[in-house]
Amino acid sequence: MKETEVRFLSRPKLKSPIVIEGLPGIGLVGKIAADHLITQTKAKKFCELYSPFFPPQVITDDDGIVRLVKNDFYYFTDKGRSFIIIGGDFQGMSPESQYEISGKILDVLEHFKPKMIYTLGGLGTGKVPKEPKVYAATTSKKLIESHKKFGLTFKGRGGGGIFGASGLILGLGKLRGMDSVCLMGETVGHVVDAKAARILLEKLAKILDLKVDMKDLDKEAKETEKELQKIQKLQEEQAKALQMAVVNSTSDEDVMRYIR
Repeated sequence: MKETEVRFLSRPKLKSPIVIEGLPGIGLVGKIAADHLITQTKAKKFCELYSPFFPPQVITDDDGIVRLVKNDFYYFTDKGRSFIIIGGDFQGMSPESQYEISGKILDVLEHFKPKMIYTLGGLGTGKVPKEPKVYAATTSKKLIESHKKFGLTFKGRGGGGIFGASGLILGLGKLRGMDSVCLMGETVGHVVDAKAARILLEKLAKILDLKVDMKDLDKEAKETEKELQKIQKLQEEQAKALQMAVVNSTSDEDVMRYIR
């Protein structure tokens, strides 16, 4: 395999579908949300994407059967509307591969003329949030206005970059005339964060008027909460230790110099 390949398993007839992308990223927030949605909607897989730019490995199932790592395209319908969900094992390992794979994903989507694309991801802050916010970025001011009512945070972090597929699909899609919104669940950044994924999916479901059973995700979120509490306690202990170290390192001479 020398380049990224797309293989259709079927060609469903979808009218102006709404697309949801949730590939692995920070805290696996987007992937957890997308995988849960795939399960709850009983979405059907119709396309697979393989690439030499994924990690050089195969995945083994419980029976010892191997398969190549890949990205998958699923579809489902709700209230007369069509949806496509993009999930998978990995993103590309280099900047060049990110562009190529995102481009191939958009090639598939362009065939269906999507009404809107939502990309899902995590926004790492390095701190444990009490109640994770959902940050957003879009391809137009019009979309900001139409999504404000859902309690999304569009500003407040001074701008910045969105790395990987969640960002590139927006940017490259905009060049193709596709409207897109990126939703990012606030997360500490270095744990698998089902809590942020649950809040992110809840927000997406509200935007799209979808009913999604969250019971299984709630269980995962509770486990995440335990891990986050441990991290928060550790961060507080480190901050206190640092503060004490600064105080203890201040000599009498430093104090006298300050007074003068």
